[in-house]
Amino acid sequence: MKNKKLLTGAISLALVAVVSVGATLAYFTDKTETAQNVFSAGKVSLSLIDKSEPEEGQVGGTPYEKDGITGIQYDNIMPGDVLSKIVGLNTAADSQDAYVAIRVTVNDVVAPNAQSIGTERITAQISDIIASQVDGDLWASKDLGNGDVVYYFKTVVPADTKNLILFSAIPLPGSEWNNEYAELSFDVDVQAAAIQAANTDLDLFMGMDWGDIVELAD
Repeated sequence: MKNKKLLTGAISLALVAVVSVGATLAYFTDKTETAQNVFSAGKVSLSLIDKSEPEEGQVGGTPYEKDGITGIQYDNIMPGDVLSKIVGLNTAADSQDAYVAIRVTVNDVVAPNAQSIGTERITAQISDIIASQVDGDLWASKDLGNGDVVYYFKTVVPADTKNLILFSAIPLPGSEWNNEYAELSFDVDVQAAAIQAANTDLDLFMGMDWGDIVELAD
């Protein structure tokens, strides 16, 4: 920005008889060299963790890809199985500090033998099982309905954070899941998002529509 400095000379006025003498009003100007200010926007960068690494007593899944979407597939699961399903995120080393969230959606429930239960109830059951594995002291949740829940980490996540885990297993009910659950299949979709911590807060982030977050991130 060019700065202009304006100095005003003093005015003096004297009257002698009928002759007036006036001083000249002088403007003294000056300028500085132009300074170029460079502004570089920071970025928020994160990656999703979605993997299966079964410990003793857990059932592992296998990676699969369908229509460009990658995930973990679990075949021939049984009531009482504990599925190794590790969901979380990492932030990049060059990321800004951020508030982060993970959306977990239970969908495409097929239960051909559960006429008396219905898929909506099973969807809610699976969503509740996942919620029971999340540490409520660390994560806040917003239930969008129909098995769709967004979990928000309660504090700012620094750059280069590794293995911030939301949950690591899905324990299926045992005898409560009777023959009506035979041939049950379902999907669990996960997606992570973040917003810079500077000049924002958790309440603002939680108040944003997920669709708007995704659109802004594209």
